[in-house]
Amino acid sequence: MHGTEGMLILTPHQSVEVFGAVVLAEPRVDHEISVELGPSEQRILNEMPWPHRRREWLSGRHVAKTLLSNVLELPMSRIQVLPAESGAPLVFVDEARISDWVVNLSHTTQWVAAAVSRRAVGIDVCDVVDGQRIDRIASRVFSPGEVEACGGLPTFEEKAAVWAMKEAGLKLRIGGVFQPGARSIRVLSVNPPVVADQSMQMSVMRLPDAMVALAVENVELI
Repeated sequence: MHGTEGMLILTPHQSVEVFGAVVLAEPRVDHEISVELGPSEQRILNEMPWPHRRREWLSGRHVAKTLLSNVLELPMSRIQVLPAESGAPLVFVDEARISDWVVNLSHTTQWVAAAVSRRAVGIDVCDVVDGQRIDRIASRVFSPGEVEACGGLPTFEEKAAVWAMKEAGLKLRIGGVFQPGARSIRVLSVNPPVVADQSMQMSVMRLPDAMVALAVENVELI
């Protein structure tokens, strides 16, 4: 099957469970939102002078803490999402690290998305309008024959889906677009979403004007 029709639709502000992970997406706004922060989170925000970065950071914390508050059944005031040395988000409750829950975040100019899971997880959201950019950097993104295997990717939606799949897979493996690089995640199919690395399960969801990819550690291979 080609195209993006029939894919799961992710409704803004409504969480959905996929492969045991809980996913939530919210539209970005052009002002700072109010988020109930813990002391360490507040210190990070206080040291952040750039308005754009503050808005993005607060949006991400709101979505992540909303999910965590629901799954942990705790008030947001007791939960903190703090960066590891690598920059990856970690979960804290009452200033203590909670290692049995994993959270991951993604932002665009239009959306913020988060995923919470008991297994390793990566999430990425890509605005459909940005799908066209993939053609300009195709040699850094695709392996030989990959585009053909995906059905040629004739639409911006499919291009955005592939980019999100690659980013989600890299984030699951705590990698990046430069190291080990987008080509290390080989997409075999967009619909259904399948990658060559069988150690991860992949899902692609549709938002208004955006595509969201979720990569979760494959429990069947643990």
